[in-house]
Amino acid sequence: MNETHSTEPTSIASHKGDVGRFLATARREAGLTQKELASRVFVTESAVSKWERGLSYPDLATLGPLARALGVTEGELVSASADDRGRLDAQQARVHRRWRGALLWTTVGAYAVALVATFVTNLAVEHTLSWFWIVAAAVALAFSLTTLPLLVTGRRGWTTFAAALASLGLLLASIEALTSAGFLGIAGAAILFAVVVIWGPLALRSFGSGWLRTHSAMISVVVDAVALTLMLAVILGAVGQGRAFVEIALPLVAGGFGLAMVIVLVVRYLPLRGLHRAAIACLVGAGVAVFASPLVDVVLEGGPVVLAPVDLATWSDATVNGNVTALTAMAFIAAAVALVALSFVRRRPVDPAASDIVAV
Repeated sequence: MNETHSTEPTSIASHKGDVGRFLATARREAGLTQKELASRVFVTESAVSKWERGLSYPDLATLGPLARALGVTEGELVSASADDRGRLDAQQARVHRRWRGALLWTTVGAYAVALVATFVTNLAVEHTLSWFWIVAAAVALAFSLTTLPLLVTGRRGWTTFAAALASLGLLLASIEALTSAGFLGIAGAAILFAVVVIWGPLALRSFGSGWLRTHSAMISVVVDAVALTLMLAVILGAVGQGRAFVEIALPLVAGGFGLAMVIVLVVRYLPLRGLHRAAIACLVGAGVAVFASPLVDVVLEGGPVVLAPVDLATWSDATVNGNVTALTAMAFIAAAVALVALSFVRRRPVDPAASDIVAV
């Protein structure tokens, strides 16, 4: 035991006193006598008395057993103060682990009971396994959304998403196999389109290389257009409207794809200042507001492009659509002009003489 009896700085003596008072308080709160504490940390009762009177420090080798005996941390012993924040964090961590364990085993047990019960019931009633596979796929989907995140550590979100998507596919396939409803292709195409649109850009940024991340916007537009085309082909083919897919769906998808590519190319790749690119995007918006509806009418009904009549002085049934379109286009154009003007204002050089006057 390292006991110091020589003359020492006031700060060290003061810290010894703080440690002694902290030890005495912690010992009383633990309900221990000096003799009981000494027996637990394998020192003499006299040593404990000297610690508490601030005459000496505990050895480093004694800190661990001493902290455990008093129910405090080694850091609290060294600093001679209660680490309330650390204790709260440790308590919350313990509560979280207990909650996590309880939720994990509760859900696993519930899913196991559901699977066993449906397995036995299906065999007992039909002497074969039929609707049990629907329940099993549904349980797998619930498991992937509730319990799997508690078990996975790395890439938890993507692992959960992949498991849930696979379980959903199995659920739809099992329902289709049991009912022969003929919806699996339509449902699968719709789910694929939603997955591509929502999760595709995130996947490119999470797993893609430098080139894929740089051009993720353009790649996303291309993939979205392909997924939309596939979905429309499956849906229209299932309802016997293959001709509508060729004559209507494909032109509309191609037009939307072209517009999206123009916006992406302007915003992402055009070598201009940000305000100028925003202004061009506003002009594109004005063109869409004016020509989108007439072009859709051409695809659906045939014939030439006919713009809606405009008369801002008269808001009748014949002119209301044209007036709204005109005002929308003018708002886009005004925004473009304002953005260009703002860009020139921001880049205008400062007159040195004027700056000197302001400084004075």
